[in-house]
Amino acid sequence: MKIMINQTINFKKNTYRLFLTLIIFTFIQFVSSPPPAHASGYGQNYTAGSKDSFLSKIKLFGTFASSYTYNFANPAADAQFSNGNYNGNYIDNYKANGFTVNEFDITASKDAFSNGRNNFGVGFKVSLDTGENIQAVGPYTGNYSYYTQPVYNRPLYGFRQFYVSLGIPVGNGLKIYIGEKNYLIGFESYNLSRVWTNTYSPITAIEPGELTGVFFKYPFTKRLNMVFGIAMTDNALSPINRYPTFEYIASYKLLRFLKFHEGIVYGAENFIIYNNNLYQDNLNRFFYNFIDAKYKFLKYWKAVLDYEVGLNGGINKSIVYGNGINPARFNSSENIYPSFLISTSDSTFNKSRFSGIAFYLHHYYLLNAGRFSQTMRETMVSDPNGMWEEESVPGIAYHYFDSTFTIGYRPPSRILKNVQFRLEFENQIANHKIYGNGRSVQDTINAMAVYTF
Repeated sequence: MKIMINQTINFKKNTYRLFLTLIIFTFIQFVSSPPPAHASGYGQNYTAGSKDSFLSKIKLFGTFASSYTYNFANPAADAQFSNGNYNGNYIDNYKANGFTVNEFDITASKDAFSNGRNNFGVGFKVSLDTGENIQAVGPYTGNYSYYTQPVYNRPLYGFRQFYVSLGIPVGNGLKIYIGEKNYLIGFESYNLSRVWTNTYSPITAIEPGELTGVFFKYPFTKRLNMVFGIAMTDNALSPINRYPTFEYIASYKLLRFLKFHEGIVYGAENFIIYNNNLYQDNLNRFFYNFIDAKYKFLKYWKAVLDYEVGLNGGINKSIVYGNGINPARFNSSENIYPSFLISTSDSTFNKSRFSGIAFYLHHYYLLNAGRFSQTMRETMVSDPNGMWEEESVPGIAYHYFDSTFTIGYRPPSRILKNVQFRLEFENQIANHKIYGNGRSVQDTINAMAVYTF
């Protein structure tokens, strides 16, 4: 949520000690293994002298994505953006009419069950990211400027994931994750090599990025996997208070060609930003839910339908007046917060809400000249209180429509086998003139290269 965001639980000393013990235990196993003999290609293991050594199970891989965006809405330079404005409602390519590095990700990981589900195991995952796609979900680390400045001014680097995993040989195999972990964001992924499009849908305004806490993953059957977790915050490494955030994710493969996902995050803490200060609100009521269905048909066709919703309580009246805050203006002279956002009780979800639906149609085919793909994405978003999208103004109802068509090409050449070139055309329509130099329509062209290693 753009204005009032964060979810936290204050991990006690015992939790930190446990986490530190696991890291030390993992390190001991790491250094006690024979040194690697050689490294192989993308997503491959580092091979040590013994096939059962700790190092032999480690995988090192990464993604690099860069693009050029041209915006036909001609975002105009002004006092704040002397070199030109930014693309409206984008989370990973803010720069209009210019090149940018969207993502440079390096990941090292080891599966906790690399020795089989009948054995106790220890694993980990560390993903270091840089580029514009880290800005919208870059973790809060204790500096309030994370909330008081525009999202595109946040640091261009950060850890996407940083956790230790335990494999417990119980039933079908229980995994426990401790640390910072990616949250599923509907159908899309923050790793650009795992999505069909260059840009993200406007629904991402509501989606959590990372959760830091303890998570349990268990495959109840071959078709049903579930994750349950308790986190100290959404997008944060530094806890602010003791309110927990709860996570639930289910993945169910109903048929060979039909798969469902559902996820819930509940329990975020609200904050008020006023005169570049952040005040903790006590309406601890946040709810995010997504559900999607992925359908494979014919030989080279896939379709996805994704629905997401976000709900949040209002601003508590006692916090406003207890801190001497002018209820008419909470964070700047530009955004005026109407009185209906101030709650006189602990009622839930009656102040801010958001919903969106996205449909994807993807087709690919293989020729001697390479792999070709086409993707169509249609998105509709409702922000009735103006509290979620980056370009929305609080207290005003917004509706957004997004149409995207992406063409992809992967050459057959050995040198370029891990590179995909994409060309994307996107049309965004809003019911207010928020784009560029006072327009309600924004058309962009984005050319991107994605390299995996």
